[in-house]
Amino acid sequence: MAINIQQKFSVDLNSVVENSITSVKAVRKSEQTRKEAEFQRAIANGLSYEEQLIMREKQLEEEKKSSLSDESYISDLEKSVADTKKLNRFNKYRRRYAETFGNLNSGKINEEQYLSILKNQLIGIDDPDLRLEIQNDIASAETQVKTYKKTILDNQVRKAKYDGTKDVLTETVARVNMARTQALIDNNEDEVTAHDETLSALNSQLSSVRVQDAVTDFEVKSSTRGTSPIERLDFMNSEILKADPNVPVRINDKTYNSAQQFWSLERDNYLSDRFFKDLDEDVKNNINTNTARFGYPTQGVLDQTFKTFGDLRARPEMTPFLNRLDITQSSSMSDAVIKFTDKVIDAAETSLEFDFADTQIKSLGQKYGIDTSTKRSELFQRVRGLEQGQLIPAGSTERLAAKLQVDIPEIKEEIVAPKAPATPTVPEKPVVTAIPPTTPAIPEVPKEKPPATPSPMVEAPQFTPAGGIGAKSDDGKFTFTNEGWKPTAPIPTETPTATPVPITPATPSTYAGVSVVDYLKSQKQDASFESRKKLAAEKGITDYAGTAKQNEELLKLLRG
Repeated sequence: MAINIQQKFSVDLNSVVENSITSVKAVRKSEQTRKEAEFQRAIANGLSYEEQLIMREKQLEEEKKSSLSDESYISDLEKSVADTKKLNRFNKYRRRYAETFGNLNSGKINEEQYLSILKNQLIGIDDPDLRLEIQNDIASAETQVKTYKKTILDNQVRKAKYDGTKDVLTETVARVNMARTQALIDNNEDEVTAHDETLSALNSQLSSVRVQDAVTDFEVKSSTRGTSPIERLDFMNSEILKADPNVPVRINDKTYNSAQQFWSLERDNYLSDRFFKDLDEDVKNNINTNTARFGYPTQGVLDQTFKTFGDLRARPEMTPFLNRLDITQSSSMSDAVIKFTDKVIDAAETSLEFDFADTQIKSLGQKYGIDTSTKRSELFQRVRGLEQGQLIPAGSTERLAAKLQVDIPEIKEEIVAPKAPATPTVPEKPVVTAIPPTTPAIPEVPKEKPPATPSPMVEAPQFTPAGGIGAKSDDGKFTFTNEGWKPTAPIPTETPTATPVPITPATPSTYAGVSVVDYLKSQKQDASFESRKKLAAEKGITDYAGTAKQNEELLKLLRG
């Protein structure tokens, strides 16, 4: 008999599945633990952040591809990757920072370059922690740079003060000014004050050096090519204009409030001491050089000298010294004008153009402010001598004297001039060129001739008659000799007549002129030289010679 045995079997699938899953998870957990242990061992063995990152990213990728992936583990891996990237960034920055800092310490780069590298590393960093670290390093670097710059600047200041040359001082002043500007921008008042003190010392030394350099340069220039007193004065004035009026200077162990004060005192001392003596010598040297070249001081050098004094008179620094300037001008120009008038007189004696010569001499005096009255009197004496020597017609002296407003001394021995037997040879006129007057009131004066033209020297006129030596005048009383016209026979001696004694006018004279001769004639008195000589002796004028001054004094005494 067959027996059927039927066994019933039931399985809880859910439980099985859960148990399986639990087992798998336990295995995976064990795997994750292994991986983490492996990762930590790698780190402990010096695995770099780049290699850590590669390892973590590989683990993350494997976990994501697994059919039994663990979201929690994936999240842990992702966080680990992010942290590793961050650590890698920090590590890269710190490695570069260490390298840069090493270059700074070794002197390969300076503090400014070091700061620039740090600031560049901050670019593109979003991580707030890393940015904060970099910014802290930058702040520390800025402090180092500041200290570095201050050290350099202090060294440059010390070097400039020790060196003491203008270029080094100027460059250092510019550097300190830049540092002061930056401190002002940073609102660092302590640094601004410190820089101001440094600038004050440097500028004072720089101003002193500039003064000393300027003095040295000018003295070298003076010793090599020479300088005039006006050039020296101009140099001092230019230094006054460009000198700093506020910075004290020390020159030759003496302190001045400023370079401007130093130059002003130097100029005033020069004006008070040597300027006018130097000016007088310089002007006279120029005039003498011109005279040596042309034989007389030309119109050009006279005009230039006169203009020089006029320009000086207009300068404000000359105001306290105008009297000395006038004295120097008179001293410097008098000799030149006298030499010029001598040439005019010599030329007039040759050309016989005495009226023109007198106009020239008078014009010279008016134009240049020099008294030429004595030279006009000398011209008169020359004419008188020519007339006495019978080299010019009789009456020439009288005519010129009327123009000069002087009395002609009486000639004791009167000689009647013969009629001219023939027209004498007309001599070449002297080169006494008239120039246009500056104003209608000023007569013409000679022009300066060009340098190539010889000085206007002409020979004395000969006045040779047609018959030559031995020729006689029409009346036969005079014969022409080597010495001029001479009487052909002795002139009979005239019986001298007694000179009438001058009579003092009983009635007041109506004559208002300046000629004593005309005054006596208006009083019906003898106006001859002998008569006036006796009158002069009576009035207390000794050695009467008929000069203009004596005649003026006699006229004054006669008028009472």
